[in-house]
Order: sequence, then C-alpha cells, then structure tokens
Amino acid sequence: MNWPWSELGLPGPAGLPEIRRAYAQRLKTAHPEENPEAFQRLHAAYQEAGRQARRAARSAGAEAPGPAPEDRGGAWEAWEEPGEKGEGPAASPAWDDEALLKRREDSEAPPKAPGEAEWDYETLLKEDSPGPAGEAEEPRKAEWDFERLFAQGEEEARAARRRKLEELREKNRARIARQERNQRRRAEEDEETWAAVMAASHALELLYGSGAPVVQWRRFLESPVFLNVRANLDFVFALEDFLEQHTDLSPEIRRAIFEAYEAQNASKYPMYNRLYRLLNVERKDKRRMARNKSGWRARWRSFPLWRKAGILVCFAILAAFFAVGWAVNLRGAFGDSAEAGRWAETAPQWLEEDFGEPFVHAVSGDIFAPAADPELYFRATPYGERSERWPGYQTNYPHILVKRALEDFAAERELDLKPASYTHEIGDAPGAYLLNLPLLGGEEDIAALGELLEELARQDWHQVPRMNPGNEAEYLVRGPAEYTVYLCHRGLAFYEAASAEGFDTEEALALYAQAGPAFCRYIVENGGLADRHLGEGRWVLEDREPVKLGEGTFFQVHGVDKDTGETRVQYLLASGGGTLFCIPREKMEGIRSVVDLYRGTPRTLELDKLGLVMVTDQVSGE
Repeated sequence: MNWPWSELGLPGPAGLPEIRRAYAQRLKTAHPEENPEAFQRLHAAYQEAGRQARRAARSAGAEAPGPAPEDRGGAWEAWEEPGEKGEGPAASPAWDDEALLKRREDSEAPPKAPGEAEWDYETLLKEDSPGPAGEAEEPRKAEWDFERLFAQGEEEARAARRRKLEELREKNRARIARQERNQRRRAEEDEETWAAVMAASHALELLYGSGAPVVQWRRFLESPVFLNVRANLDFVFALEDFLEQHTDLSPEIRRAIFEAYEAQNASKYPMYNRLYRLLNVERKDKRRMARNKSGWRARWRSFPLWRKAGILVCFAILAAFFAVGWAVNLRGAFGDSAEAGRWAETAPQWLEEDFGEPFVHAVSGDIFAPAADPELYFRATPYGERSERWPGYQTNYPHILVKRALEDFAAERELDLKPASYTHEIGDAPGAYLLNLPLLGGEEDIAALGELLEELARQDWHQVPRMNPGNEAEYLVRGPAEYTVYLCHRGLAFYEAASAEGFDTEEALALYAQAGPAFCRYIVENGGLADRHLGEGRWVLEDREPVKLGEGTFFQVHGVDKDTGETRVQYLLASGGGTLFCIPREKMEGIRSVVDLYRGTPRTLELDKLGLVMVTDQVSGE
C-alpha cells in the first residue's frame, strides 16, 4: 500500500467520495489542536489523493465526450450545450485554455500549512458525490494567531501567580496575627506568674521578719501561694537569695523546705542542686525522708503478726494460681498464634478493599498501619462474618485519621490540644478532644476548626458501618465516627460538639464571645467572693463590656445588690484568665492604669478544673 492511500487507510486509489469519507474518519483521531503533526501528515495525504483522483477523472473525461461527472466547475464551466446561446445545433464546445491552465496549476500546488477550524465530521461522511460548483474544493484553513495565543497564556500564568501571591500574603498575615496574639497572651501569663512569684517571696520575708514558728512555715509550704510557684525558676532563684541572706535560719525550717521539695523528688533535677546545698540538710535527714516517702514499709511494720502471715499465704495462693494459668495459656498459645497469623494476612486485604489504600501488619496481632505511613498505628479485630452489609471486622482507623487531622491543626495554629477518654496505648484513639483557646483572639481558630470538621465529615472513611452481626435486621448502613470536641479555656469547656450532631460554628463563636464574662462569674461564684463581698444569697452578677487599661483588656462583671439593684463591686478578669481584681464601685473612678489594680490584698483561689487563680481584693474591710 503506497502513500497517500496508506495514510488515509485506503487499499489503493479511490474516487473523491471515498477519499472524503476516509479523511473525515481519520480526522477524529488527528485533530489539529490536539495532534498538529499527525494532522499535517493526514492533510497532505488528503490533498495528494484528491489531486490524483481529479487527474484520473480528467483522463477519463478526455477519452469520453462531455464534462467529467466528478468535477464540474473551474474550466469545465466553459462547456455549453448546443443551442444554449442561440447558436445552431452544430455549435462546438467552447474550450477556455487559460482556465484549464489555471486549474492545473491550482491542483498541483504544494499543500498548505495545517490549521483547519471546526470540522463537521457527520457532513463529510454523508458526502457521497460532489455537490455544486465550489463544494469539491478543499476546506479553507483558519488563520492561527500563535503570538496572540502565547500572549494569552502568559497573561493567564501571570494572573495565576498573582492569585497565588495574594493567597500566600493573606496566609502570612493570618500567621503573623496569630503570633502577635500568642506573644501578647504569653506576656500576660508571664505578668501573672511574676505577680505570684513576688507574692510568695514577700511571704518568705514576712515569715522571717515576724519570727514565725515552724508550724507557720509548714502551713505556708502547704498553701497554694507556695505550691503555685514552687517549680518556677524565678522563685527558686529568689529562695536561694533568701537562704544566702539569712544564714541564721533554723535547721527545722530548712528541713521543712527540703521536705516540701523532696516530696516531688526534686533531687533528681539539676536545677535544684544549689538550693539543696544552701539548705545544708544532714544525710540522716535525707535517709529519713526517703524512708518516710516509702509508705508501704510503715504500713507493713504496723500490721500485727497474724495479718502479715495471712498476707503471705494469700500471695502464695495467687502465685500458684498464676502458675497454673500460665501453663494452660501456654498450651493454647499455638492455636491462638495460628489464628493471629491468618488474621494478619486477611485484615490488610479487607482494609484495602474498604479504604482504597494498601495496609501492613504492625507490632501485634490486631495492630495495623497504612503502607504509606507505617507509624500511624490503629486497631482492627475480626467481628462477625464478612458480607455486603458488614465488613467482618471492627476498626478505629477513622478515629485515628481524625486524631491526626486535629493534631496537625493544633500544631499549625500553636494551640493546646489535649485528648480525653484515651488509654495512650498503641493503636488507641481518643473519644474526646479538649482544645484550649485564649479568651481573646480565637475567632479565626474557631472558624477554621469548623471548616476542618465539616471537611472530615464529608470524607467516605468518616462514615463507618454500624450493625449487629448476629441480627442483620438491626443495623444502620453507615454513621459518623463517634468523638466529641470541646472548646475550653484552662480546661473549663464552654462549647461541646459531638461528631454525630456536627460543629455549629455560629453557636461556638457566640459562646466564645461570652466566655470571658462567664469565666469571671465562675471564679466569683465558686470562689465565694460574691458571698463575702455582698452577703450570702443577696447578690446578682451582671455582665458588662470589657475594660481597656493600657495595653491590657479585662472582662468585667458587676456584683449587684439584689434588693436595691445597686452595683457595689466590680470584678475585672485579665484576658489571660488567671488574675482577678475586686474593685469597690466608689474606687473604680480612681483606676487609671494596670498598676492601680494591684493596690489590694493578694490571695490565691484553687478552683475545681480551673486550678489556681490570683486575686487582688480592694473591697473595704478585706
């Protein structure tokens, strides 16, 4: 088979209708925009085949009189039927030599560059015979403005780069804003911690200056004022300076300080070495402290002889029982190991069928991991028979994926995420998550968390099968993986979202806007401050707008007398949530700066869940 017929898929020379049909059929696989090189070869073959077919038609027309049926037009238009212009029936055909020469030059012209516009393949396939004059001519080519196309492509690329830069700029702005908020929050926390250190150091000077007995010192060492700053390096340095300045401190007091630190095994940490040298506690006291810390020895000595004998007999019976059980388990271990081996081979296949990715068996019989992330451990245990309605196993892989997503979210935004209902064993997943937020500036984090949880809920793996394998009538086809997200501040939650109900971003933001006054009320109510200042059962707490002092923001709650409706005490909570100021209404006008807030009596409150809170009280009589 010779070119051009091989390029058109024809067995040999053919007429114009066959050539057109073959050309239109081949155009479907050689479009000028998708494959310009193949189209150029096909179009050149089509033009050459057309020229050869027309030459063959002209040769056949020269042998037989009359116009060629396959090509009417061009030079053949000069032919006129006898008598058409009034001439007699013997009129001969009028041959136009110039037209014939032009037609010949056009047919032998070289093929033009490819670039046809839109092609109607169906119309080309239906053309079995040439139409009127002009239809047999070659399709006209569209002019391709490559410079314009390249310019448009460069403009689109520049627009895409601009959009990407704008997105990166917005992301960097959000990151810088988060860093600034975190810095402000840390500064406020450092200020609260420094106030606690100063209060504890002042207490040391008061105890020494008043010549307080050892009992008072021990009471101070057991109070929240000391426990709140015991491990703080600033306080440790202050305590070292105190011991260097007051070398006449009695051995009993030094021993009490030593016991307060050694109760937490402080001797294991190098940061306390200098403090222990300054305390200068004798070795026998250290040994006595170690014996006192071993509580089981003291309890054992206190037991009578008959109780000690009974305990020893019980231990012997338990040892025999465990030895028998160990022997029985050893015999069944071989059967269990065979079953575990079969499950280790079957589970990865089922998991890959259900989750669409390969899995590998990990550290034990029911621990597996994705092949792409072999350290992402999860559990999968056989349960029921595998069928169209039930996978044949139970797994917490969806919960592990949720855990990974929330941990990445908290790390990216520098937030404190704590798992709850969690054993911390390999392959285990938490049942709840506590996300601690600052009282100010957490709106973007809440909105982003809502978007993340909505995105997780739309994933196929987030919907897990629910069924009782023993009773196929009792099942739900699929349901969301069960876990709960709590929005908290210092461990105290103000919003709860179960995965089955979804995360309501608007409700979470509304509750977050009220979180500051709510925490202030919680401290005032549960710390007994309202009863002390306003009388038991004679007060009402009302929220007010936050107060701005210097660069600090304080949440405000008014203590109102229930009978008169008069505001008597104003409570201001620092935005860090760890310091509360109690200001009488008549003194509030004199508060001009943060320094004025500290002109009161300091104390500490230890509240359930919230921990220690520093309180500065300026209420009269306190």
